Amino acid sequence: MTLRADPAHLPRLAGGSPIVLVAEGVMDPSPLASPALEVWLASSRGDAILLHPAGTRAPEPATSVSLATPPMGTIALIATERLRIAPIARWWTESSGLAAPPFLPAATGQAALAGLLPILAKALSSAHAREASLGRALVAAREELEETRQAMAAASRVMAHRPPKPPRLVLSGEAGDGPVLQGAGRHVLGIGLARLAAIAVHVAGAGQGEGQLHLRLRGGESERVVGFWTVPASALAQGWLVLDLPTPLGALRETAVLEVIPEGPGLPGLSRDARWAGAAGDHPLALRAWAGEPGDRYLAPAFWTPGEVGLAPPRALPFALPAMTWEAARPLAGQVDLVALGTEAPRPLLRARPGEQAVLLLPRLDTAGLHRLRIAFAEPTGHGSSVSAWLHPADRPPADAAALERGGDGTATTGWHRLPDDGGEFNLSLAVSRGAAASLAIGLRAGSEDAVVEITQIAVSADQVDEAPLPRAEASPPLVTRADPATPLAAPLPVPASNLDVASPVAAGIVTREDSAVPLTPPRPAMAASPTEHPAPPTSPPRYSPPVLPLPPLPGSPLAAAIRPASPAQAMPVPSPARPSTEPPKPLAPIPRVAPRPARPSARYEIVRLHQHLPGESYRHLDLTVASLAAGAARWAALRVKFATKDGEPRLEFRQAPGWPNMFRDWLGRASDKFGPFLRIAMPELRDFLASITDERDAAMMRALISVLPRIVEDGCRQAGLSVADTAGWVEKAELLQQETTRPAEGEPATPARGG
Repeated sequence: MTLRADPAHLPRLAGGSPIVLVAEGVMDPSPLASPALEVWLASSRGDAILLHPAGTRAPEPATSVSLATPPMGTIALIATERLRIAPIARWWTESSGLAAPPFLPAATGQAALAGLLPILAKALSSAHAREASLGRALVAAREELEETRQAMAAASRVMAHRPPKPPRLVLSGEAGDGPVLQGAGRHVLGIGLARLAAIAVHVAGAGQGEGQLHLRLRGGESERVVGFWTVPASALAQGWLVLDLPTPLGALRETAVLEVIPEGPGLPGLSRDARWAGAAGDHPLALRAWAGEPGDRYLAPAFWTPGEVGLAPPRALPFALPAMTWEAARPLAGQVDLVALGTEAPRPLLRARPGEQAVLLLPRLDTAGLHRLRIAFAEPTGHGSSVSAWLHPADRPPADAAALERGGDGTATTGWHRLPDDGGEFNLSLAVSRGAAASLAIGLRAGSEDAVVEITQIAVSADQVDEAPLPRAEASPPLVTRADPATPLAAPLPVPASNLDVASPVAAGIVTREDSAVPLTPPRPAMAASPTEHPAPPTSPPRYSPPVLPLPPLPGSPLAAAIRPASPAQAMPVPSPARPSTEPPKPLAPIPRVAPRPARPSARYEIVRLHQHLPGESYRHLDLTVASLAAGAARWAALRVKFATKDGEPRLEFRQAPGWPNMFRDWLGRASDKFGPFLRIAMPELRDFLASITDERDAAMMRALISVLPRIVEDGCRQAGLSVADTAGWVEKAELLQQETTRPAEGEPATPARGG
């Protein structure tokens, strides 16, 4: 025996709506019907039982189909006696393994109403219980999703500070000699979207005019957009056009489809694939593709258009510059080299002779959807040297060093600022670029001796630059050019506060050329005190910025041939530098502090990794690993430290345990617990501990670690997701511990602080 129904009725039976099955013999079942309850009749025809809605004829057995599963919305089986409904109950149990709905004996539909009421009440109660259970499950799923999202965001913030990894080639097309493809088209790549990192099309010629070429990468099944690029005709040249994605895609199980949409005149055609033998409309385009793992690299792609939904860059992530940007880099003045240690990515090194300058130009920096530019400097040499940065429109890049200072609409400059001995940084607003791209120039000006500075990072992010920078310091006079004495100079570029020392060149206000008379952001009230009083502390918590991100390699660029170890080498042929000003730059005005900052070596590090954040009232700690800490010629591959506070007093803790590197040559710890030997240094014990170190390398390591401790703690707080106020509290404790190293002992004069 089987249950059968008309094929047209199957969707209603499988819909899950409440129904009652009424066997033959029950008179007038219509009183049971309601908008929320359907009545279906079970009519016996030989070996089959045919189901059909009340008020309709039973289907013919030949035209009906068997039911694979029972209609699960059934709440009762109604018949004049159990024998009439028993075949349905047996089939129900055999086909589903579940108990059949309750049996309700009744001769008429009116008589079944009284017995149906408790069955409906029980079904309603069960439905409410299931709804509540599903609600709790939904809340738990949302909590897990939020935890996963936060964990992925934290992992992305850590991975974004690593050097970008090169992707692997997964599709290798070759340009053919056939007719080029003109007009719009849709091309299936023949690979999936999963882990896709970049694609490339072959341009058949050079572009000109005002046209634009739009390229959109979609998922073939869902039509979701995962990439969108807009390339102006002037940027098109014969050869492969590489289109990077900001980061490799995740596990998207869809077919990759590229849409080509030309707009306007002057656009060249795209080459056909030399080896394609399929249908003309499927995949004739010459294509290449690269893949990587999610998080392998975070780039600010050239020509990226974040206008599509979901393509806006996430905040709090630094994006490195793509290879295309570096391939176009060129020196405008002086000597520009690339340096690297071992296998690390090369970084630009600017060299200038006394009284001259060195300028590196990046003609096109794509800034769509990005708001912040960070330029970090390290290892400066040369007394009286200073640095500057300029932003110009991408369609009007400076032709030489003399054109940098002439300014114009949409241009801005930081002015010249003297660098401290341990480096510094610019954190610039990209709002002055007023478009999707800008050209960036970075300059070094030497004083009375040869000057060298290393650019350790150029990165962009979607973070908004703070609206309240530190008080405006007296800026050094801009470089004076002799090309046109009547031409006005460019206005200062916005330079908000950074996490470096007071001598860092980041205390300039924000002024564009059009609004040079009025700063875009008002300065804070002056914090300087009278000469006889102690200065008041800053009232706002310190801000922090991402750790230094090494620059990507520059294959094929005009500077690539200059890659060499970090030592003086033959200068590159460059245009003659502009005549510099003879007036030396003025140092930035010092910012008052409650206590002097300790003198320290030029210490730096690559990245901080957070192992654990333990919150608490009386005790809390941050367990941190610092990678590639260096001070002068000394370098430590990895240091691990537990920075803690006990009843408000900061302390350091080191251990000899699994997972902890062997940092000290001479271990001075005398205590141990169940986790192994440890060395715990409270703030009152710090000076005596430093004095007791006899090994010179251990002493240099502790000095370097303490000199960068506030920045390390800031980075750890950022990875822990702490608020700005909590981060400020942690940093204040780190600075107290740092200042303890300069606190004079009884009877000793105070140690002067560097930088005021």
